Amino acid sequence: MSEEKYPHSGPRPLYAVTIHHCGASGNLNEMKKVAAEAEEHLRAHGNIGAALEALKMEIAKLEAKH
Repeated sequence: MSEEKYPHSGPRPLYAVTIHHCGASGNLNEMKKVAAEAEEHLRAHGNIGAALEALKMEIAKLEAKH
């Protein structure tokens, strides 16, 4: 994956596929950019995995009442 073929001038979704493709690209500069974007995303939005688990627990509590 080269920067010429896949230019990233703006925000990009940080789905796992984006991170995995970047890791497989061999492009060190792009890897560093994506890592920095992912770190910024975590700072701004927190641990989405933990938030999802908390949401699932709340769903389970409500479903148990019905």
